[in-house]
Amino acid sequence: MSGVVLRNVRKSFGGVDVIRDVSLTVEKGDFGVFVGPSGCGKSTLLRMIAGLEDTTSGMIQIGGRDVTQVEPARRGVAMVFQSYALYPHLSVAENMAFSLRLARKSRAEREEKVREAARILQLTDHLDKRPAQLSGGQRQRVAIGRAIVREPEVFLFDEPLSNLDAELRVQMRLELSRLHNQIGATMIYVTHDQVEAMTLADDIFVLRGGVVQQAGAPLRLYDDPDNRFVAGFIGSPAMNFMAGTVIAQTPRGIRVAAEQGEVDVHLQDRPSEGAAVIVGIRPESLAPAETGIPVTVEMAEELGGNAFVHCRLTSGADIVFERRGLRDRLDGQRIKLAADPTRVLCFAPEGNRLR
Repeated sequence: MSGVVLRNVRKSFGGVDVIRDVSLTVEKGDFGVFVGPSGCGKSTLLRMIAGLEDTTSGMIQIGGRDVTQVEPARRGVAMVFQSYALYPHLSVAENMAFSLRLARKSRAEREEKVREAARILQLTDHLDKRPAQLSGGQRQRVAIGRAIVREPEVFLFDEPLSNLDAELRVQMRLELSRLHNQIGATMIYVTHDQVEAMTLADDIFVLRGGVVQQAGAPLRLYDDPDNRFVAGFIGSPAMNFMAGTVIAQTPRGIRVAAEQGEVDVHLQDRPSEGAAVIVGIRPESLAPAETGIPVTVEMAEELGGNAFVHCRLTSGADIVFERRGLRDRLDGQRIKLAADPTRVLCFAPEGNRLR
């Protein structure tokens, strides 16, 4: 088991840079997640670590060893893809043991490693079945088992759950978390689903345009984003944003006029009066109040103990707040929303966080 270090890594296709001077570290035994929108470079970065894509410049280390120019089979990694890529004519046991057979491992060694992987993944009762006899989640577990038997230094997952339905994705997230806790291996996982990232990661690396925007523990990124992109990408539902203008200084920050209402923000570095800013407020930080931002309630996503209430601002933009406990219908009502100033974030127009 080992950690992964990237130093000033760059990847170009022709004259286009898709990975731009990325430096990051996934510590030994950690679960690192690359997350970002489609086309941000996260899968390319994973394939570079695996050796499936050449590195234009920079260095990739696994376990302190420079593997930048090392062929994939000698890097000590195992990759689990979005597609299961199982051999339909082979049994579960034969699929899991296939790489060991190619490596000319003895039959006894193959059987021992397959039995252990099957025990970990709860596949013991399915070893004699063919892939067509398995559910989607079971097939994905077979693909993971095929990686486990190789005993790699690092596991690489490229959106492995995206082909599963919603219920199976939740179940497989739990199983992957249990697997990581059980074997303690270094794992790197690629997804566009920030809920998966928040659920699984020790550290999240948020990518945009081939650049790491911010890295850190899930709740740190949620509570303390460096810029508007990270603030809007991490969290479900997404953070609400409103353009506004600073109208006054307050003892602990500023007052912003936005959407025919006013919002107080606690800040240390205060923009001057008249400055344009963007206010960011998470749905759980908003609540109906006597004064605040006027909105029209449109509909509520009722989830049982809580609901996400979708509203329309005076500008026509959407805003969402979370309602807990109360079950009164508010559809069509005109209300005002307010937030604790300590829970409001503020950004410059270009997207940088104001603190």
